[in-house]
Amino acid sequence: MSDKDMPATPEAAIAPIQGAAPKRPRRRRLGKRERATTLFRLWHGLRDLVAEAERLNDPELVHFLAVAQLMVEEQVTAQVPGAAAFAQADLSLPN
Repeated sequence: MSDKDMPATPEAAIAPIQGAAPKRPRRRRLGKRERATTLFRLWHGLRDLVAEAERLNDPELVHFLAVAQLMVEEQVTAQVPGAAAFAQADLSLPN
């Protein structure tokens, strides 16, 4: 099939559709306390996933999740002033 046999691309297929989807309202930024709570829940979720990956005997997944968990811990210690106690606290049970 040559270029002459190919149909031309209609302009309507290239141009964006006007008014197709309404714009979503902007999300507000989380406060420090909300951010800390979200990070804490994320940390606990990652810890559960690490335990599950260990049960499945998948060392690559365990390593990946442990790195993600460390990154969350770094964010907590950087953003929350009293997070130095994060390493010393008993975090075995989520709130």
